[in-house]
Amino acid sequence: MRLAALALAAAIIVALAGCSSGGGRPEYAYEVQTFEDKGREHLPQGQEYSFYNSNPPTSGPHAPAPAPWGVSDTTLPKEVPVHNMEHGGVVIWYDCSAGSAPLDEAGCGELRDQLRGVTERKIDEGKQVLTVPFSSLDHRINLTAWTTLDGFDEFDQERVEAFIDAYDRWFNPEGF
Repeated sequence: MRLAALALAAAIIVALAGCSSGGGRPEYAYEVQTFEDKGREHLPQGQEYSFYNSNPPTSGPHAPAPAPWGVSDTTLPKEVPVHNMEHGGVVIWYDCSAGSAPLDEAGCGELRDQLRGVTERKIDEGKQVLTVPFSSLDHRINLTAWTTLDGFDEFDQERVEAFIDAYDRWFNPEGF
């Protein structure tokens, strides 16, 4: 009887260790940067915030409404995608002028199409993803979720999909 109780306790401990609700990071094969949570304050419509602790931002005061999930063809104020992350989503920011050599118009179009393809497939799978162009980034492609950033310069479909799968709704305080 005692042995059965010990086996049950060990099984429960192993099961709980695999849960992500304990504040641990999701499994993701690539190195990420993590940042201090800068809060979830909603700013008045149109107000800018200049004190984020990462570029692009990964948490902090943000716009009162998120952008629609999907691909934005225009740059959004940085405060808007932060709200999407507060709703548990992943934001893909890209900057064709970043990286070791800026992309020409054709190269930028190819990158945009590759990111659009991944974004649309993941949305069809029920994931919450926003892809948005943004300037002044250190890396050409930046994957963000609340307090988490992975930046790199060459498109890697497997890496982008793995980040979305790992971090979609990982932080989701409002239950979206």
